Amino acid sequence: MGRLVQARAADVEVLAGVLASAYRDDPVWAWLMPRDRERRLRLLFRGHLAQQIPYGRVWTDERRRVVCVWAEPGAWKLPAAYLLRNAGTLVRAGRAELPRVGARLFALERRHPRVPEHWYVEFLGTRAEAQGTGLGGVVLGGLLERADADGRPVFLESSNERNLGFYQRLGFVAERRLTFRSGPEMWAMWRHGKRS
Repeated sequence: MGRLVQARAADVEVLAGVLASAYRDDPVWAWLMPRDRERRLRLLFRGHLAQQIPYGRVWTDERRRVVCVWAEPGAWKLPAAYLLRNAGTLVRAGRAELPRVGARLFALERRHPRVPEHWYVEFLGTRAEAQGTGLGGVVLGGLLERADADGRPVFLESSNERNLGFYQRLGFVAERRLTFRSGPEMWAMWRHGKRS
């Protein structure tokens, strides 16, 4: 079916397209970017992937149909320098909804658990036409094996209730429903080691 591959700088454009396609119908992103969503998501993800690939945090399959942005323990928080370098991209992608986008991102950062030290699945997405084929499980499953060998848990926030079953099959538990002053809810999920 495929193999886990570390993304390279040359992959940025195609992988930004994968994530834009994957999140096009996501409830949270539909609320954050109600108009021209796929183009704006592509712009946003292009900037983010370009920053994360040099750190070895972006993984895909051999045919570049799925993307996982995966941060090692202690590296989940984006530094201020990252935000400054990407300010122009955030403004262009966020446009009139920039205050809404910024408020949601800051709310998630404030709620992100500091302990226990953990791996973090920041984004996982499969190109729309390849969804349901098992590719996401192959890529994330390969990364979860690394976390199991390391012995530390894995954390993620799911922005789509439809995906909870997928994550649960990989050993994640929805430990908390995240509600906000406005917009769709999300789910905080943990995976504490191998499934029994």
